Amino acid sequence: MGNTANLIDFRAGPRPKAATAAVFAQVRGGSSDLARLVPGLSGDSSTETRLDSAGSPIFADSSPLSFLSRMASELRPRFLKRFQATMVVPAILDITLIVLVFVFETRLLGLPRGLLSLSTVSIYISAFLIFSIEENLYAQQKSTLAENGAAVRAIGWATLFASFSLSWSQARASAVTVVAVSLGSLFVLIAARLLRRAILPANKHKRNVLIVGSGPKAKQISDAIHRDPSSLRLVKGYVAENHIRNVYGRPMLSRIAREEFVDEIIIASTDQGVARIAIEEAYRNKLDVKIAPDICVPYAREIEFDTVGDIPLLRIHDHRPPECGLALKRSLDVVLAMFGGIALLPLLFIAAVLIKLNSSGPVFYRATRTGRKGRQFLCYKFRTMIVEADAIKDNLRTENERDGAFFKIENDPRVTPIGRFLRKYSIDEIPQLWNVLMGDMSLVGPRPHPPDDVSLYEIQHLQRLDFVPGITGLWQVTARRDPSFERSVALDVEYIKNWNLWLDLRILCKTVSAVIEGSGV
Repeated sequence: MGNTANLIDFRAGPRPKAATAAVFAQVRGGSSDLARLVPGLSGDSSTETRLDSAGSPIFADSSPLSFLSRMASELRPRFLKRFQATMVVPAILDITLIVLVFVFETRLLGLPRGLLSLSTVSIYISAFLIFSIEENLYAQQKSTLAENGAAVRAIGWATLFASFSLSWSQARASAVTVVAVSLGSLFVLIAARLLRRAILPANKHKRNVLIVGSGPKAKQISDAIHRDPSSLRLVKGYVAENHIRNVYGRPMLSRIAREEFVDEIIIASTDQGVARIAIEEAYRNKLDVKIAPDICVPYAREIEFDTVGDIPLLRIHDHRPPECGLALKRSLDVVLAMFGGIALLPLLFIAAVLIKLNSSGPVFYRATRTGRKGRQFLCYKFRTMIVEADAIKDNLRTENERDGAFFKIENDPRVTPIGRFLRKYSIDEIPQLWNVLMGDMSLVGPRPHPPDDVSLYEIQHLQRLDFVPGITGLWQVTARRDPSFERSVALDVEYIKNWNLWLDLRILCKTVSAVIEGSGV
């Protein structure tokens, strides 16, 4: 089915007798069992159901609070409705680039100083932000042409508003100078996006999808995802109805979701029992779940739809991570990694010289590590071992001093003399600031492990891959000397479940203290 391997092979058989094509259809005298799972189709007595002129149901709540909430939602500007916390970091980067262009062109190219007035810059940036959100500039997986077009339109509107503001401001700058700055800003924004596309992998923001179903609807959904080059979805596999009902049961669905790092389950089956199991397991595993109905569902204000190609999907459950907190975490990562990397440049240069003088081979060590959702990336460090260290790693497995899927030797014979010094003060980890800037890592999080160690994970260990890996973490500052792999996983899971920005700041402070003491965090 499609061009991806099935997780569980199946043979398409007859549809279950109990299943009907109208599983999610609204019935005037009542509704199906699964219809109660869809908001607005439950027949709840607290919600009055009326039909509009087209015969579609309209759900109304007569309470004043609900009326005011709907009124506020209707009056809210459209760009605010489109705003998401994930837009914060790229928006901050764009604003920084625009301000730098303003400073550069006004100070170095001799443009009027009034162009840099607070009112002009504020109006320009405000207009740019509003129209960049309105033009969907920060949508993930946009094509190069669509993204550049959105940038042109956002800059164009910002130029127009800033030019109008000059007519009543005290600045001596003309609209021509605003256009000159805008052209420079546009060039820098497009160049930055081209650089990002060249560096970052195309599937970095893909959402892993598991399709429940084995009929034509499942194949139709899979084909629609594969045909759409801008789709954020990546089909990881399929699960047949009879495998859930009769063969493997409920635990199999959760195991597949965990092992394949599934983000979303799409139910393409009219078997009510199978759909209910899939929905319950999605709730339990904090996964998004959507249903592809076999018939058209009447429009209702409370029902949220998504689409795959031209196939409508009913949103049954969306797991909402703390987007604002994670956006702040990412912003902190970018700022600290950028300024930290610049401040530590002299130390980086000295370390590079010492490594070259101490042993032959490259200065940097690049190795594949497993990051969030099992995605692999190249991790950078200063080389602290001999060049053939990876080749002889398997020969040293019997000397491993850690339990479980984790390799560590206190007095590793592969480490060079200068490497021991770099490790003692964690100087070898500084190049990972590049990984932080690229988004593969964070300053704080579970440490990334090599793929060969990850291959030894048990199913419960995969929880630590639900979060972006970090340079330092809770385990490093509390139990680094503990040889138990289970203990390290427990601390990583505890960090993920209890994460907040204050916890990150505390871990960073403890890390700085440990580095100064030379404990090798």
